[in-house]
Amino acid sequence: MRFRILGPVQVRVGRDWRSIPAGQPRLVLAVLLAEAGRMVTTERLVDAVWGGRPPRTAVNTVHAYVLRLRRVLGDGPLVTQDHGYRITVGRDDIDAEVFERLVAHGCHDLRSGRTESAAGRLFNALALWRGPVFADVTDSPVLSARAAELDRRRAAANEDWIRARLDLGGHADVVEDLYRLVEDQPLREQRWALLMEALALCGRRTESLYAYHRARRVLRDEFGLDPGPELRELQRRILAEPA
Repeated sequence: MRFRILGPVQVRVGRDWRSIPAGQPRLVLAVLLAEAGRMVTTERLVDAVWGGRPPRTAVNTVHAYVLRLRRVLGDGPLVTQDHGYRITVGRDDIDAEVFERLVAHGCHDLRSGRTESAAGRLFNALALWRGPVFADVTDSPVLSARAAELDRRRAAANEDWIRARLDLGGHADVVEDLYRLVEDQPLREQRWALLMEALALCGRRTESLYAYHRARRVLRDEFGLDPGPELRELQRRILAEPA
């Protein structure tokens, strides 16, 4: 049985992907998937669902949600353990776990000079995303740390994927992607550096220098800081090149 959390939460039963019952049962499953392979106490599930103001029936209600989930999942993956529950999964059964493994291998390939392999693995990793993490799950602080961690890794993977494509000579192909990425997260200096490099390699020197000034303005407006050494050195090199 396989699960998706990089977007709406879904489970694959047989050949079909199915949505999980909406509302609090889906939240309970999301918490269990965020802690896949580890026992999650009933008390933590209660806290995820109701925060600091649970009803008197909270524990029994969580048990009822688990029964509803078992009607979808069957008895196999959802295990009762001690004073809580655990989702048992294989290494390829949750899309987020596959994503993280592909990114780790892709980054290693990039550092080792296996650029084509890196680009392929990072592309496959990013293709697993179908929207925000736990996209159709009620907001809960219990899930926020896992979601934030995956969002950070997605951002870095996007940059490494662009880096690999640049190293393979695809600078003309990545410019539009980079404009989209800097608009999405304008405070990530690495994205501005990649955009400047791609534009310069395309012969768009003036546009590349303008990107530096845009980055400097954003950083000053948000933090009162100048660009870091990487961006400043890149600007210096581009200015030194013949016009």
